[in-house]
Amino acid sequence: MAEPQAQTSGVLTPVALENAPLRRRVAAAIRDAIEVGKLPPGARLVEKDLCTDLNVSRTSLREALRELEAEGLVTHQAHKGLVVSRITRAEAENVYRVRAALEALIVEQFAQGANAEALADLKARAETLRRAYSSNDLRTILNAKKDFYDGLCTGAGNPLVLDLLTRLNSQVTQLRGRSLMTEARRTSSIAEIDALIRALAKRDAAGARKAVLRHVENAAKAAMATLPACDDAAD
Repeated sequence: MAEPQAQTSGVLTPVALENAPLRRRVAAAIRDAIEVGKLPPGARLVEKDLCTDLNVSRTSLREALRELEAEGLVTHQAHKGLVVSRITRAEAENVYRVRAALEALIVEQFAQGANAEALADLKARAETLRRAYSSNDLRTILNAKKDFYDGLCTGAGNPLVLDLLTRLNSQVTQLRGRSLMTEARRTSSIAEIDALIRALAKRDAAGARKAVLRHVENAAKAAMATLPACDDAAD
């Protein structure tokens, strides 16, 4: 006996067509302003002003803001409306704990499985990162750091971790920006990346894990130092 045919017509609703590329560009522009401190924590996001500055419609802006709200970069606050999110010390500590676990995993995978081409590529990205630190330009530094981790995750064969790290770092973006603009942190970070590269070149998974955990620990300390003493207090 023949099985009855499933009826698919009329089951699904039409997909709403939206200007996704524009929405992403708008979201990227606002995200960038948050990362480099042009829109500081607690800053009100006034739709009229943003539409004028970005030269976009309210529809496109609202779509972008919903995306940023889902990422935790902006939030609704009583009596103020939409504002740039503030991160508490406890939230930041959790982000860095998870980041440490993920980075330890990825460097072990890289040490154990990356080929010579991937290692050479990572060394080149590390050199680009070194030059970026010397530029003293925060956007250049952040882009180079993302590119370095892209190469690390690609060489390890685990692109999922890159997506997770990107989401985590977006939560502490303001802290990273402020800490990376100090000469002491940039100098320390370069030394930590150099130690990681040496361990990876030796295929020393344990050494690479130790190096990256030290890197994340020091990054966390520098980031936490930028938080006010009473960061959980209400405005």
